[in-house]
Amino acid sequence: MNTKPIMSAWDFKSDDLTGPIIFGHNKRGKLSALQSELDWKLLDFCRVHQIVYKEINRTQDILDNIETGPVPKDPGDYNNLSFYRKMDFIIGKEDENEKIITFVDHMTIIGLWAIAEQFLGKIYKAHLSIKTPNSNIKTIYKWGDFLKEFRTHNIDLRSFADFADADECRTLNNAIKHEPSVNAKLLNYKYFVPFKGKDLESVPLEMQRYLNGVSNFLGTLIKEVNSDLSSL
Repeated sequence: MNTKPIMSAWDFKSDDLTGPIIFGHNKRGKLSALQSELDWKLLDFCRVHQIVYKEINRTQDILDNIETGPVPKDPGDYNNLSFYRKMDFIIGKEDENEKIITFVDHMTIIGLWAIAEQFLGKIYKAHLSIKTPNSNIKTIYKWGDFLKEFRTHNIDLRSFADFADADECRTLNNAIKHEPSVNAKLLNYKYFVPFKGKDLESVPLEMQRYLNGVSNFLGTLIKEVNSDLSSL
């Protein structure tokens, strides 16, 4: 069971390089407002995950400190009833905690990719509204369309350093919603190869890696769009 919640770029100490990149320079470009909005969105999003984990960890601490006494030598002895009641309670609560964490992690993956899709659309529209202000900007929402449309403006999303982790989050999101097992599409990512065919509820997820990937991917996109618009 995971015991550490996801953290946004602003939750990490300045010398800790394990978190997302802080794209402070993006706030000097034409899409500065979108970078600020993204920062606050991810900060609040991580808070929800942290609140649930804090409560689960608090409950686990209580369970860890329940005095059960030594394992009885005679399971049939009525005097040992207190021990078994305590163990039933502990095991039941630990199982409940694991199920809650799994559910919250899965919903967090779905929510994280929803944020990615929202900001892909916002960045796309902001880009074109500045670059071609008199054009009729169409609404796109499919992943393949985003790859194609940004490529026409010489922005190759696949070239971004964090593309792979963001794309893995997208694929995992789809699997959770439609086929919650390690299917053929997830096997394209090396992390899932050892879990081939397993139910996703039994697979530990690297939650911070996905948060970092999506955060850095969107920050890089804003950076590239700012660069493209810098001469306008």
